[in-house]
Amino acid sequence: MKQFFFTLLFCSILSQCFALVPMTDENINKAIQYGVAGKQDNQAMPDFLNPWKMAERTLKNPYREKETIVLYTPFLLTAIHARDKVEESRVPELADIRAAVKEYEGITLIGARINAPVVLKEGEYTAKLVQGKTEIAPYAFNFLSWEMLDAVDREAPVEMKPTGDIMRPEKAGPPKMRKIAVLDYQFYFDSSQFDPNQRFAILISDKYCGERRFEVDPASIR
Repeated sequence: MKQFFFTLLFCSILSQCFALVPMTDENINKAIQYGVAGKQDNQAMPDFLNPWKMAERTLKNPYREKETIVLYTPFLLTAIHARDKVEESRVPELADIRAAVKEYEGITLIGARINAPVVLKEGEYTAKLVQGKTEIAPYAFNFLSWEMLDAVDREAPVEMKPTGDIMRPEKAGPPKMRKIAVLDYQFYFDSSQFDPNQRFAILISDKYCGERRFEVDPASIR
């Protein structure tokens, strides 16, 4: 995760602090404990991030598997920093962590994992943050990684055969499979353009899968 922090250093020019849970010494220590425990327990990063994940709501993407976004709150950023320190066999220091988290002031950072039939190129997808009548685009983004996986074809037709006077599905054979791309992004939004402490939605669209909607309730996330 070291690269994760370096990619954000250029963003410190914004001044408004993005804060959900107040980052008091007590909360910083709780975040440090979460990060240290996760690393000591060999918790995989996807599981480590679970409390900050939001699932896609519409379920209209025929290529979907487990599309989610992650809201990188100050608490989570602190926990990741502490986890990284443990990985480096170093002790997380309160002053160092305060300095690291300060780099994200004014930024709403969203991680997104989406699915598509192909690896989407720049210009083939859009992302925006919606809150009431306010709609804003990310001022920056990173395409982190992609991989192809074999998944069950959701659109494969089910054959029907008559049984007496009733048509019944044919006994299931081997499931039909198809390739699906798993795409990981980071989107950066200017927190001064909306209220990051109130509900908002992240919409991600492309020409193959249509629009995905992820609802975010900051009050339910630490």
